[in-house]
This record gives sequence, C-alpha cells and structure tokens, in this order.
Amino acid sequence: MTKEPKLPPKDDLADEFREDLENLVEGELAVEDLTANKVAFLRAWLKDDLHRASDYLQGLGGELRTLEERGGDWLLNAADPTETAWPNLMRCIREGKPWALAGEYVGADEELQCLGCGYRALPPENTQITPCHRCGYGCFRQIEGGLEY
Repeated sequence: MTKEPKLPPKDDLADEFREDLENLVEGELAVEDLTANKVAFLRAWLKDDLHRASDYLQGLGGELRTLEERGGDWLLNAADPTETAWPNLMRCIREGKPWALAGEYVGADEELQCLGCGYRALPPENTQITPCHRCGYGCFRQIEGGLEY
C-alpha cells in the first residue's frame, strides 16, 4: 500500500509553484553566467595558445631552413663538383649565356659566378681564371657589367 503525498491547500500550491519556478529561473541564469565566463576564459586561453604556437612555428621554420641549407652545403661539399655543376653548365650552353673555364683570361668588368657553388667574384681585368676558391670547380658563368645587387 502506497502512501499518498500530503499536498498543501490549493491556494498555497500556486505560491509554491511560483517559488519553485523562480528558483529554477535563478539557477538557469546562474548556469548561463558561469557558462559565459567559462567560454570567455576558454576563448582567451585559446587565443593566447594560438599566438604562442604561431611564434614557435615561425621560429622553428627559420631553424629548419637553416638546417636545410647547412645539410645542402654539407652534401655539396662531399659531392664531386663536376657532377653537381654539370646541369648548370648545360643550362648556360642551351640558353646561350657566356661561360668560362679555369685557365682562360678575364675581360673588363666581367664578374664570374661559379657553376658549382654559386660563389661570385670580380677578378681584375686580363688575369687568368683560377678554380673556385670555395669549391674548387673550374667552370664559371660570365656576367657582363660586374657585380649585380
């Protein structure tokens, strides 16, 4: 046998429902305020975190480029310069660009760019071209008019 709950009189029942409803609305507003505060905090935290991550990745990108350049230099230093420069020489020949070999003589205001490593120099006029001081390769692209900046 179940006991029926004792209900307040009908007049008091409306007031009790009104109080319960007001308490529920107050609780709902408190939850909304708390949620809004948490969302604002989370948004600020994410914005700060993204900013820090962006700075970190930019720094890392610079480091990676530096490491890539160093690795490339190490590999080129270990490689036979004639093998790495051959495509550059063939490109000069195909495009009709002037080129020179070690042992030839330099013209007036003629800049030389090593086809092996890209080193550029402006030797004195009428001097004999020597192999590249940087990589030892002896084939150069001739650039008329001297150093270009």
